[in-house]
Amino acid sequence: MNAPSIDPKPPRRRLRSGFILGLLGGLVFVAVDRQGSPRAATSDMPAPIAPKVMPLERGERAVAAVEAAIKPVKDAEWAIPAAAIDFTKAAVTDKQLVQVLDDGTAVELTLDPLLQQTAQDLLARYRVERGVIIAIRPKTGEILAMAEVADGQPSFRQVALQAAGPAASTFKLITSSALLTSGKLKPEDSICVHGGESKLTLYNLKANPRFDTKCETLGQALGSSNNVAFARWADQLLRPADLQATADRFLFGKRLPFVWTVGVSQARIPTASRLGFARSAAGFEGSFASPLHMALVEAAIANHGTMMAPMLVRRATRDQGKTVVYEREPQKLTQALEPAIADQVQQLTAFTTTEGTGRKYFQKGNKARLAVTVGGKSGSLSAKEEQATRFYSWFVASAPLEDSEIAVAALVVQGEQWTVKGAVLARDLLESYFSRSGRAVRELEPEPQVQGDPLDE
Repeated sequence: MNAPSIDPKPPRRRLRSGFILGLLGGLVFVAVDRQGSPRAATSDMPAPIAPKVMPLERGERAVAAVEAAIKPVKDAEWAIPAAAIDFTKAAVTDKQLVQVLDDGTAVELTLDPLLQQTAQDLLARYRVERGVIIAIRPKTGEILAMAEVADGQPSFRQVALQAAGPAASTFKLITSSALLTSGKLKPEDSICVHGGESKLTLYNLKANPRFDTKCETLGQALGSSNNVAFARWADQLLRPADLQATADRFLFGKRLPFVWTVGVSQARIPTASRLGFARSAAGFEGSFASPLHMALVEAAIANHGTMMAPMLVRRATRDQGKTVVYEREPQKLTQALEPAIADQVQQLTAFTTTEGTGRKYFQKGNKARLAVTVGGKSGSLSAKEEQATRFYSWFVASAPLEDSEIAVAALVVQGEQWTVKGAVLARDLLESYFSRSGRAVRELEPEPQVQGDPLDE
């Protein structure tokens, strides 16, 4: 039996339905831009154009390739026993930290004994409640120091590897990289803005010649951590996909090969909110990173865009060093940026320590604390943890600026009472490192911060 036929709508009703659907579709098109981001219908801003980006290694392939390449020598059946590696059980042998395992295997760590001790002493000296100091050699990926503390917080194990906290304004390094990669902004380009020190709204994205009197170049804005400047530049020159692609190249959202499991850093760039995208570009939301990862980001920029795989174990031997069962050579992890772009970003970071948020920590009067130029980036943000507010203070740095020997990431997480900022920890560690070769101004003693010192950003 045939199904009963249904008469189609009369022509007039079809026309009326089509007209209504077309009108609704037009309204939606006006209110939503091509990326799906709400945008004012009266905006005279042209639709952003996708930048030309040179193809680079895909993150997952790069990580997998490094993991496959890191193998024991001579196909020996030995792998690093991650659970057994313990810094506190290592002893100095021939200026190297060596840990002897229960089975007699001698594991040589990449840690610099003096720098490791300095990092631990700094956390104790400044009474850090929860914090991390990591130092990396940019050209090799060797971990020179990795010290952490989480007093009275047993749930925070391996703080250096956790990616639960906000990346804050350190994410402006990623945004700066995206802006320069796009070719639409040059280091010397400037913008005039006002406000935005503690929050960002749609109002901040609109130019106001009457009040926009704070004018800064890209380097100055990075140094002062100018939130509105980065929000407007991203809003005007980038699309969410551009910023996400740059974060992906720095391996946000990817696992990092390491002795221990590292929390996956995240860069969740909004695609359906104009304000959300601008806020993420300024580091207000969407980005979470482990201290180890941020040290690698800083090291990659200092190493002409090449991110090296982090290395903690250099070799392992038995029979009093006669038999080598494991040996590791430096491995390239990924090319996060083209060398020319990375070098531009590296030059911009000098503004932080010479005239920006880090000036008071790296300068005393008109005299620098170190005899080398230091590049860096600060970051400060609060976050809710178990019904309590915690304050995050970041500082990443590398030096010397032109040919970096060391990259540092320091993070302090504390309550309302502060004992120290991340910038002080990073500075003091760099001072210790360069003092060995006479490149630290030793007569300038570091001054402890008083409790309650307000955040810089």
